[in-house]
Amino acid sequence: MESARKLDYPRAWDSSSGVAQKSPEPEPIIGVSGREIQPWEIKLGKSIFYLTIAAGIWFFYWFNGIQCPC
Repeated sequence: MESARKLDYPRAWDSSSGVAQKSPEPEPIIGVSGREIQPWEIKLGKSIFYLTIAAGIWFFYWFNGIQCPC
């Protein structure tokens, strides 16, 4: 009996060596302008985002401290 569908890629458990196959290359990330976004740009953007969040949390912590006379 033939299977209902055919796979385009080999499954990891079908290999005789027992070692999982490498996944295919990840697809490039395309921005709104149609330009490919490089991995270093994503890392830089995430770093800036998290630093901004940390600065915001610190600011509100500091702002609360200067208002509270305790």
